[in-house]
Amino acid sequence: MNINTGAHVIRKYNRSAITLVVFSLLLSIFIAFAGINSVYGVELFSKDEKPFSVSYDDWVAKFWNWWIGTSTDKATPKPDGCLINKSDSMVMLMETADTTSAQQKCVISSTQGIIIPMWIAWCSTGDPGHEHDSDEQLTKCAREGSNLGNIRSDVKVDGVPVAKLDVKMSMISGKLDYKINSLANVTELYQNKGFTLTIPPDTHKADIKPGTFRSGAHGWWVFLKPLPPGEHTIFYNVRVTPTGALTSPGTNPHFADITYKLQVT
Repeated sequence: MNINTGAHVIRKYNRSAITLVVFSLLLSIFIAFAGINSVYGVELFSKDEKPFSVSYDDWVAKFWNWWIGTSTDKATPKPDGCLINKSDSMVMLMETADTTSAQQKCVISSTQGIIIPMWIAWCSTGDPGHEHDSDEQLTKCAREGSNLGNIRSDVKVDGVPVAKLDVKMSMISGKLDYKINSLANVTELYQNKGFTLTIPPDTHKADIKPGTFRSGAHGWWVFLKPLPPGEHTIFYNVRVTPTGALTSPGTNPHFADITYKLQVT
């Protein structure tokens, strides 16, 4: 009788069990990371596309004219309200800089794409000291004057990650130091051209001059293709903290968590 047979069987069983556990763990990790690139029924516009035959620069111009043209009352998310712009082929969701927490319920069409602003900024000739800036200078102002800090943002659709932003922007000795830790399914737009921005007297943005001005913008966005009919949830957040660089302009910490529950028809 081989007295080692039982031990051998146990060791063989343990090896098989361990192999199964390791395989399951690796499969789970693969699925988790694969989820950031694709979700069932969810597609993203690539940076090389023109969503609905409109350039990204023009979509940015449309977004800012809508958002800055919104009054304080309309730009303040109400509990289970619907703060959204769905008058075009791309639905526009609220800017992360103007809230800390919001949950909205909206009805949109399955023929409409969705613009999600992760962290964005603009400068215009209406701003003090920028009255005579060129479009290029205005865009540089938005990027290097307003979008500094440690910036982190995530987008989830129906609970599954679809985009991730993790960057560090700081000014060191007058030069931009830009470190990208993650830029997954995110469209960073540093405008090739400026745009005309109309700021109404009742804009919700505080301490800015009303009028029509040339503007430039920079930021990180997610452009979703139309969602299939049914109920969907879009969640996006932002975490902005100072970089700690002694020579960088101050960055005020900002945190926001925004959820849209969408009925897509």
